[in-house]
Amino acid sequence: MATNQDPSLSSRRDLYQPSEVEGKWYGIWEKEGYFKTRWRRPQHPLSSRPSEESWSNLSTSEVALSNARKQSVDSNLEIIERSTASRGRQNLRPLIIPASITSTLSATTSEASQIDERGLEFSEISAMVFGDGSVQNQSDTNPSTSPSLANVEEASKSASFDDRSKKCFTMFTPPPSITGDLHCGHALAISLEDALVRYHRMQGFKTLFLPGSDHAGVSVQCIVEKKLFREKGKDRHQIGRPRFTKHLNEWKDEYRGRISSTVRRLGASVDWTREAFTMDGTRKKAATEAFVQLYEQGVIYRGSHIVHWCPTLRTAVSEHEIGTLEINGPTRIKVPGYAEEIEFGVLYYYKYVIVKDDNTPRWIELATTRPELLLADSGIAVHPSDERYVRLIGMSARHPYSGRLLPIIGDFTVNPKFGTGAISVAPGHSEKAYEIGRRSKLQSVVVFREDGTVNEAGDLWKGQQRFELRQTIIENLEDRGLLLKREPCKETLQVCNRSGDVVELMSKSQWWVRMDDLAEEAAEAVREGRIKIRPESIEKEYLNWLEEPKDWCISRNLWWGQRIPAWFLSLKEEERNALKPDESNPKRWMVARSEEEARKKGELAFPDMPFRLTRDEAVLDACFGAAIWPLSTLGWPEGGDFREFYPTTMLDTGSDTLPSWVTRMVAVSLKLTGEAPFGEVLFHPLVKDQEGRRMSKSLGNVIDPVDFITGCALEALNQKQLKGSLARSSEELDKTKQFQATCFPDGIPECGADALRFALVDSTSESQTILLDARSVIKCREFCDGLYETVQGALRMLPGDYKPMKSAYGQRMAQGIGDRYILHRLNTASRDVEGAMEEKRFWEATRGIKNLWCHHIPTYLKCYHSYEEDDIGPDRLSAAETLYAVIDGALRLTHPFMPFITEELWQKLPKYPHDDTPSIMLAEFPKRSPEHEYPYAEEEFNLIMNCAKEIQSLCQENGYPEMSKVYIKSRCFMSQQTLEKHMAELQQQSGVTDIKFLRSGDEAPSGSIASPLSEDISIHLSVGNQPDSRGDVSELQLKLKTAQRTVLRQENKLRESALRDSIDERDRKVEESRLEVYKARVKNYERVISDLSNRQA
Repeated sequence: MATNQDPSLSSRRDLYQPSEVEGKWYGIWEKEGYFKTRWRRPQHPLSSRPSEESWSNLSTSEVALSNARKQSVDSNLEIIERSTASRGRQNLRPLIIPASITSTLSATTSEASQIDERGLEFSEISAMVFGDGSVQNQSDTNPSTSPSLANVEEASKSASFDDRSKKCFTMFTPPPSITGDLHCGHALAISLEDALVRYHRMQGFKTLFLPGSDHAGVSVQCIVEKKLFREKGKDRHQIGRPRFTKHLNEWKDEYRGRISSTVRRLGASVDWTREAFTMDGTRKKAATEAFVQLYEQGVIYRGSHIVHWCPTLRTAVSEHEIGTLEINGPTRIKVPGYAEEIEFGVLYYYKYVIVKDDNTPRWIELATTRPELLLADSGIAVHPSDERYVRLIGMSARHPYSGRLLPIIGDFTVNPKFGTGAISVAPGHSEKAYEIGRRSKLQSVVVFREDGTVNEAGDLWKGQQRFELRQTIIENLEDRGLLLKREPCKETLQVCNRSGDVVELMSKSQWWVRMDDLAEEAAEAVREGRIKIRPESIEKEYLNWLEEPKDWCISRNLWWGQRIPAWFLSLKEEERNALKPDESNPKRWMVARSEEEARKKGELAFPDMPFRLTRDEAVLDACFGAAIWPLSTLGWPEGGDFREFYPTTMLDTGSDTLPSWVTRMVAVSLKLTGEAPFGEVLFHPLVKDQEGRRMSKSLGNVIDPVDFITGCALEALNQKQLKGSLARSSEELDKTKQFQATCFPDGIPECGADALRFALVDSTSESQTILLDARSVIKCREFCDGLYETVQGALRMLPGDYKPMKSAYGQRMAQGIGDRYILHRLNTASRDVEGAMEEKRFWEATRGIKNLWCHHIPTYLKCYHSYEEDDIGPDRLSAAETLYAVIDGALRLTHPFMPFITEELWQKLPKYPHDDTPSIMLAEFPKRSPEHEYPYAEEEFNLIMNCAKEIQSLCQENGYPEMSKVYIKSRCFMSQQTLEKHMAELQQQSGVTDIKFLRSGDEAPSGSIASPLSEDISIHLSVGNQPDSRGDVSELQLKLKTAQRTVLRQENKLRESALRDSIDERDRKVEESRLEVYKARVKNYERVISDLSNRQA
């Protein structure tokens, strides 16, 4: 195969047509009609997805283009041919992509650059050619380390890739967890982020868009263990840590690949050579360094505090991993690990004996919903102003089981209206009790082991399950006459989202981050304006979260995660004497970057004393790795990327990540670097289902964006859920099937990545919620159809040998009123879209783009269509230059939101001389041009087109040929002057050549048919010699009644919407403007009828 490139390829209009031109090609087979719907299926070149059997016939292959761009890629063609053959398709033809585009790819050894088991797909080639963004303007001259598309500077000298003075725009994707496939919430985030990156890249910024994923410690371990139990009937403890870790890594490899594949199909222009994972080598090193530095600064410490403990998972869980269950009265609930359901929602009244003298009562009555925690009681608390107990404060009651004395204390946090007004205090099992106990120096007693069974503190009941202990305690109190009564009550249960177990609050020795100082610094960064938060309404919420911060528990008793870099030091002398060292002693913990460093620290702390080091079995909370994500993705603490690109430009995320991620990320980054991790945070709306529910696997309402891209029948949707059923409960599967049958009774039609991206972005607004509706995606697919046909039609209108002349830009354009009109509209759209992108008002940008493509360009094409094919006059040349400039500008304007269709259509455009820009994403974003500002052009053009349309309508409605005579009567001198000046265009667009103007005081010919165009202009069609105009008046009166009915309907519509409050402000203004148009039409009819009636009289 020849390797010489035809230099004409980069500017040929038939770039994507099959050709015999020699060169290095990718051949991709596609069926007839591909060009009409290509952008609908960027995921796969065929109309249906490959079967499971065809997948199994495809091996994983790697796209490896040489740095010198000379290595053959014929092996990829073999993969494609094999993929096509396995599907048994007929009537296929090759789609050719020339080497001028494929050579822009640089070599990569990234794991993400491999093709998965589905084979090489067009979307992945297209995404790698056009969508695998990169660091533009990269100055690194080493090809082996340069990011993808770094070689493109040879073909685009104008981009100034080596200019370090260029501004940087850096973003990272919030790392999706590998708990499963991405959903449409992720698709929204990717669409917004990629639009911003593409926009800034086209603005000339040096851009870096970093992809990655999160290991999601407790979530993934829980999912994989469920899957293991359902497949083999064993838990992780039965198979051991090494074998279970193997299962975890298999899950990780599968879902990292699936996530990357979905991101590629969505067209995200990320730099895959820098793909990160929170547990890869670079990120582990960064987490270790961060832990050590924060520990040495006194920010991280080891101590005992209350944690949310899941007995099923045997680990602490964070608050965002906990759900609440409201109980209204006695309710029996299934709890993991128990054969029978456990009763909740009952308040138990009991009494303790007071150690008394003759002047005190014998008993004190208490109430609790947790009788099993009586074994952990260390005191009794009452409100200091409660007259019932004031004289008891300072006395003691005797514990009925341990016999220890329980001091009666006063504390203002006690609610005197709850129960009896006196509560037992168990500081080891309640946050509130912990604080009461800390203030009163009460002993903290923990009665449960990590698995939820009773420990040594339970004495007689050691080994019982916690809720079995509840029943035992109740029965024992009753037997001893200490149980007074039971009554229904409301209770809020905390339930682990991962296991479904009831969370137990326990005091545990864990690793913690002190958040007081960190929170103050994070809040100060926003108050001082170093970090801008959008929308502004969330800034207050951000500051509220930081007002009273709690210390953050960062240790987890898991097998999946990064081991904490801490070693416990036990003296060998203690081992010889069988002494158990105190693990809560912070001096015994050596925090270090390696065991060797830990040993050196131990030798300094305990000189001349033999010791043994044992590494902590716990792992870091996944949120800790996420908190240093802005640092670790750039190679902190020593990466060159970190020095060049930190701090990043902005963060885009959902508002649900504010407390668990954003605040901590700002706080930790500030502490480690002294700089805020980004200059701006954009909180995009949350995608919810049609019922307003948050998308969740437990609710069964998660939608895979790939299903929108490729289309999926209802049966196939159900089969996908069954395929993943080993990791999900039957209840979740039933909910999913019900949701799918309700929302997608006919399945999901094929819409494509561009339509999905545009629909999601267009659905954003100042609201923080998007109700996902398949119909909106389908409408955007139709918009893609219209856009494609518009551009194809425009290209056919250009002269056959047309070539744009950059030197003539602005000289050969804007000769006619239509040219000035459309250039002004493009100018306006460029200004509006740019302003909306800068202000992050994406919905305004998409609506401006839709308005341009759906209204203004088609209107101009109607005007342009009037030119004859062989017309080579200056007006035609001017119109051709204008048409090309508008299509080119509109495609570039649309590209950040629709990368696939705009890339394909832009490649079809003829190019300016010496313009070898290989991709639209490297082209310049349209700018407002002062020389194309025609403030009156739109008004004049609309007057001409409306007048022409009314003339055509009048002729057609009355059955008269276009050769009829038309008279125009205008009360406005400026309007008449405009129409007279552009009489040629008016005649051309209306198709009527005999048009005359009536002077002031002149009457229209007798028998003419009148039609009002506006308050000042009326159109009169001469219909010959008729005796009078009674028929004309009658017809106008019928039209008047129709217009009046329209006004009434519109008024009723607005009135009902206001009563139901079912219309937002923007739509209300649109409907009100329509009402004004309808009212103006009524006035016009009334005026013309009055004139005709007066004339008859």
